[in-house]
Amino acid sequence: MRAGESRLAVWGLLVLVLLETVALAALALRASWQRRARGTPVVRGREIAERAGCFACHGPGGARPIPNPGAKGGEVPGWTGGTWMMWNDTEEDVRAWIAEGHPPDREPDPGALVRMPAYKDILTEREISDLVAYVLAVSQFGWPEDEKVAEGREVAVRFGCFGCHGPEGRGLVPNPGSYKGYVAPWEGPDYEELVRSDEEFRQWVRNGISDRFKRNPAARFFLERAPIEMPAYGDRIADSELDALLAYVRWIREHPRGPKRPPPSSGDDDGRDGEASR
Repeated sequence: MRAGESRLAVWGLLVLVLLETVALAALALRASWQRRARGTPVVRGREIAERAGCFACHGPGGARPIPNPGAKGGEVPGWTGGTWMMWNDTEEDVRAWIAEGHPPDREPDPGALVRMPAYKDILTEREISDLVAYVLAVSQFGWPEDEKVAEGREVAVRFGCFGCHGPEGRGLVPNPGSYKGYVAPWEGPDYEELVRSDEEFRQWVRNGISDRFKRNPAARFFLERAPIEMPAYGDRIADSELDALLAYVRWIREHPRGPKRPPPSSGDDDGRDGEASR
């Protein structure tokens, strides 16, 4: 092999090693982003609900409950659609259903064939707290007192925002091919990277992209290859609706679900998740 060819071969090998190193670093960075995004109680709660078998009776996302012969309502209560509010007055009621099988002042329906199990000996304290946070988010439990914020929630429902941004905008919906691999929730640091001002929020909703991202070739590259795209609502959303939606997103960010410091798991002082079953 000639000296020039040898040098080219060495350079080619170095380029391949560099590209592989960059690719591995990118994969590690994406994994780090996804771990951070999964660090909220609502997102962890959804994973716990699936692992603990909640969707077997309450249906996917708690939205399609199964029939329950002999029960007063004829089916297992769903977490969505308002039915859940008939069974719960406070957040502690929700916790009691999960931990004990029913609140202390509500006996199980004697005619129901399917009974709510008690998870207090199956899930850790932290897991129960995260599951409560998820159920509260899915059921939209607790109505905002501010009228504009409440209107913004209704706007989010009408325009299908929760389908992509998750329950109450707090979820984590996968979006393969996108920059981080998921649709950014409104809760958490991802939002701050995407939306730096109220004007940018309006640009995202109206145009499907902010002017800042439109000018950035790298940002456009990832946005254009992501299968789930932010729709451009244009004049389909009124100025008043857009203002209300912005007020609701602010409220979401100011009122996170779940305890600020989740209680440690039983026998696990650092608060890491335990197993769903022992």
